[in-house]
Amino acid sequence: MCVGETIYRLRRERNLSQGDLADRLNVSRQSVSRWETGGAVPELDKLIRMSHLFGVTLDELYEQEPDAGLR
Repeated sequence: MCVGETIYRLRRERNLSQGDLADRLNVSRQSVSRWETGGAVPELDKLIRMSHLFGVTLDELYEQEPDAGLR
């Protein structure tokens, strides 16, 4: 799962619209949309604020499935 999918899932679990999340992070709704679709990655300060807002660690927010090619 990429960070955008995680943001989308956590946002939906908390019944927040993209606009609601954008307002809480002082960004545009389009920024949230780009994060969720993989068109951009949030800056570290936004990731930290989201981790606090969602009540998860940065690791959980940025969790990705392990690459099967790595050993």
